[in-house]
Amino acid sequence: MDGEPINFRRADHGARVLVVDDDPLARLSVRAMLERGHYQVETADGGAEGLALLSSYSPELVLLDIQMPDMDGLEVCRRIREMPNGELLPILFLTGDESPDLHAQAFQAKGDDFLRKPVLSAELIVRIRSLMRLKRLQSEIQADRDNLLNLQKQREQLFEFIVHDLKNPLSAIQMGLDLLDAKDENDPNAQGQIHRLRGTARYMGRMIENILDIGRAEQVGLELHKTLIPLSSWIPNLLKEVESQAHYRNHELSWSCPAELEVEADQEFLRRLLLNLLDNALKYSPSGSHTWIEARSTDHCVRIEVRDQGHGIPEHLRGEIFGKFVRLAGRGHDTPSGSGLGLAFCQLVAEAHEGRIWAEENSPRGSVFLVEIPLARTANHRETGAEAKDPTRESTGT
Repeated sequence: MDGEPINFRRADHGARVLVVDDDPLARLSVRAMLERGHYQVETADGGAEGLALLSSYSPELVLLDIQMPDMDGLEVCRRIREMPNGELLPILFLTGDESPDLHAQAFQAKGDDFLRKPVLSAELIVRIRSLMRLKRLQSEIQADRDNLLNLQKQREQLFEFIVHDLKNPLSAIQMGLDLLDAKDENDPNAQGQIHRLRGTARYMGRMIENILDIGRAEQVGLELHKTLIPLSSWIPNLLKEVESQAHYRNHELSWSCPAELEVEADQEFLRRLLLNLLDNALKYSPSGSHTWIEARSTDHCVRIEVRDQGHGIPEHLRGEIFGKFVRLAGRGHDTPSGSGLGLAFCQLVAEAHEGRIWAEENSPRGSVFLVEIPLARTANHRETGAEAKDPTRESTGT
């Protein structure tokens, strides 16, 4: 038996091989070679019969003649590759044709290997063993990949369930703090503590929503509910949500926005995007800093800028900070680092609005985060009118 020990069993011993060839003598010869090599063999006299046998015989390798009437081997190969799991089935072409471009045609049809007739038994067995070994490795890699993806999906689902369940106790905490804040008998120190706790609870709530929205967006995308937002009246209300945090850190807040400027956006998502940027500006800037937000129109866009006076972000890292779980070491001032999801959520929201977000240096120190969102059609139309031509009509506040 080709000089092999009788008790030796290869991994491909007994593997099922389908031989498709319109030449009866060639089929008999190849069958004999394969059976001596301890393979199970089924034969077909043409492409149509070979394709019909695939489902019932389930071969682990196909030997395919190229020149056959009605349907040649190249077409059979292409059809196999279009079948479910057909990409991983090893296909070895056999042909007596000596044309120089046939080899290229065989690989363009996604065949795995190529032998010219007459075939030598030893060479045929070596080629088959190599292809079977490669198939086994590919199957193992695919199985490992599927297992990893399944584990990743289970982990993400568990993480999402845990995060979702955190919303209920956090809501109870927020309600309790609201009740305490409403009591007149609280002394100023207690009121200050309650305000800080309420700010922390709101920050935790946004963090939870960011995690859930990022998870949903990766599966189905963000669902936007756009409205026209009058920014000159909307921004001051937004800043009220971080007033207590700014007061605690001895920060000055200010804003600037043209009186008639509107943006078409999902109000809740834009609110959370800007609150994330303001939270970062307040957390990562020293006491006594100035944080400000400015909105203005550019060419067909509304640009909103949030500026801080922290240590800034190195230029080579400004593109990376919007990735998931990316945190910059050494930015904080007696403040624990965040989840690494806030800026990832900001980028998600900006892109969902067909806009963009990026970071620049805020001279002489600090960072500026810029968000651009396309102008609403009505606002864009108004830019051509007389009001848009008056740059002095602007609201500001501190």
